Amino acid sequence: MAKKRVIAAMSGGVDSCVAASMLCEQGFEVIGVTMKLHECSDTGTSPSCCGVDGILKAAAAAGKLGMRHYVYDCVKDFEELILKPSWEEYANGRTPSPCLHCNEKVKFGLLMKFADELNADYIATGHYSRIQTDENGVTCLMRGLDANKDQSYFLAGLTTDQLKRILFPLGEMTKPQVREYARIHDIPSAESPESQDACLVGTFGSFSEMLRHRFKGEPKKGIVVDEEGKKIAPHEGIHRFTVGQRRGLNLNTHKTYWVKGIRAEDSTVVVTDKSDNVQGRGLTADGMVTAYEYENGQTVPCQAQVRYRQKPAKAVYTSLGGGNGRVDFIEPVSAIAPGQAVVIYDGEKVLGRGRIITSY
Repeated sequence: MAKKRVIAAMSGGVDSCVAASMLCEQGFEVIGVTMKLHECSDTGTSPSCCGVDGILKAAAAAGKLGMRHYVYDCVKDFEELILKPSWEEYANGRTPSPCLHCNEKVKFGLLMKFADELNADYIATGHYSRIQTDENGVTCLMRGLDANKDQSYFLAGLTTDQLKRILFPLGEMTKPQVREYARIHDIPSAESPESQDACLVGTFGSFSEMLRHRFKGEPKKGIVVDEEGKKIAPHEGIHRFTVGQRRGLNLNTHKTYWVKGIRAEDSTVVVTDKSDNVQGRGLTADGMVTAYEYENGQTVPCQAQVRYRQKPAKAVYTSLGGGNGRVDFIEPVSAIAPGQAVVIYDGEKVLGRGRIITSY
């Protein structure tokens, strides 16, 4: 019987290289693919996962494992599918989720097409998440065993059909176990630092400012006001702010403020000096992708996250039809930022995700 063929996404970091090695041990025919997402002047010292250093480490690991290795140029796709829409969100006073959309549209979208070209049965990555089939035969995304590394939040938009062709070899492992595996198997990236996209930011200081320069956007300058509408200071563009932000407001005041809201229509940023005032009881979302089909008006008890590192909060999800939904929290949640992703869970199981439109 012919071996099942797997396309393994390899950034050159320890996670993806260990995932590829484990699949080889399990008897798959593994082909390594490094996705080049952007041009950079990596000379080997940058931690960028798609620079020269990452490509060389991935190629070295693939060579040691006896695998074929390809570099897949996705630079134009990454710019059009991820970077440009991210700038448009910032320019309109919203905070995008580029990592989540990159996973959906590029790492598991384009890579799936590449897998089809190579007649591969599966694609695999080094993400810390799991895939299980429930009692009703539905293929579901699950949290990774390592709570500190769980990446299900950023993978929550993957569809059931996609999940059926995805493998997450590290889902049942912890980061220390992955490091130890790499040392025992003499994988070249055993001591590699965590992958980052630091060279995307470069000298601009922030992701949003880098995007503004990249797409030659005009900053929507305006004023910062308090909750009563009193002017506090001018600002250099709404793209520099996000709901819940406390640091880097540059208000030249000894008082501590948090961003409560952003009005794109008149470029006004509203701040509060009371942290409780950036909390919300609920939100509406569009673009909902769910593991199960919910009827319009159907309610589902769940836990929800509006940020990657947020502790899951008890909530009720209501389907509003047409890919729209509402999440009502049992207790108020801080910093619900329009543009960010809301992910709903049933314990370890991902029920779905959407883009936050409004909060209340």
